[in-house]
Amino acid sequence: RSTIDDRSIDRSRARMAALTTRAQTTTTTTTVGSASRLTRAVRTGGRPRRCARVMTNAAAGGAANSYLLLTLHYVDGMMEKRGPHREAHLAGAQRGYDDGTIVMAGALLDPVDAGVFVFKNVDEAHVKAFVEADAYYVAGLVPRYTIRPWMVVVGN
Repeated sequence: RSTIDDRSIDRSRARMAALTTRAQTTTTTTTVGSASRLTRAVRTGGRPRRCARVMTNAAAGGAANSYLLLTLHYVDGMMEKRGPHREAHLAGAQRGYDDGTIVMAGALLDPVDAGVFVFKNVDEAHVKAFVEADAYYVAGLVPRYTIRPWMVVVGN
């Protein structure tokens, strides 16, 4: 049975840092191999069978992806107030999912005070237009929202 020593953890952290640095300097990345092997090695004290390699999407033959995170900040009591507007809100989200611009979306829980959307390969103007047409926003249930770029390093 292997044990985790400080040197093993330091080596694994250094490998992960190197991968992260490479991913940050290459704006669009695709993970090839399995970065989870490094995590598993840290947890179990073993050595990964092989290191994950990070390549640009162009080098991997794929198109570059960019992501924006939209956070809708809800009014207090959202669960009680959303009823008449929920169907239209969900229909708008579903249209974005169907056309490939929304990767996933949902509400944050405990408490339900915000909703988060992941947009793919669109600009900020597209996301703003989505918000301004959203049933919750139009009904005054979203007093503010944020749009932030998201650099995906695993799962792109």
